[in-house]
Amino acid sequence: MFKIDSQAAIDRLLRFLAVPGITGEEGKIAKEIGESLKAVGVPPKSIHHDDANTRIPVPTQTGNLVVVLPGVGALANAPRQLFMTHLDTVPLCAGAKPVRKGKKIINEAETALGGDNRTGCAVLVTLERLSAQPMDSSTLRDRCGLTAREIEVAFLVARGSSAPDVALRLRISGHTARHHIEALR
Repeated sequence: MFKIDSQAAIDRLLRFLAVPGITGEEGKIAKEIGESLKAVGVPPKSIHHDDANTRIPVPTQTGNLVVVLPGVGALANAPRQLFMTHLDTVPLCAGAKPVRKGKKIINEAETALGGDNRTGCAVLVTLERLSAQPMDSSTLRDRCGLTAREIEVAFLVARGSSAPDVALRLRISGHTARHHIEALR
């Protein structure tokens, strides 16, 4: 399976929790998350804000942060998947001072922490970090537990090969090729 850098994920969450961003004042956290996405490999052209903030009665600094990532290889034409979370926190979270104490993240300030929304943001950046990691055969074997044959199939499928193409290329039956491809899902 994929290996998550737990310390980097926790550091990211602590950084996000410390950024002010109550409802209407999400500009700083939107910038921080955008920069974090770029740092893990998301192309800047894939990151933008919609104009939802101009269509609501409450004045806000920014629209929703939207990241559009195209599929690659065999997934180039797959349906898109949507992951989302809020950027803002409630006013009770203004002035939060998150710190790690043992296995917990607590707030040293006399405010709420706002961990629900910011945790969602940190998880999404961490997931993108995982998907951006290069995948060579040793990575696929070590992180995903794939066999040598499944790795061959994965590389062919990532390059756009269909089950019949895989069967022909690897000299296996169509049934076996479909079985290997299904095991990768």
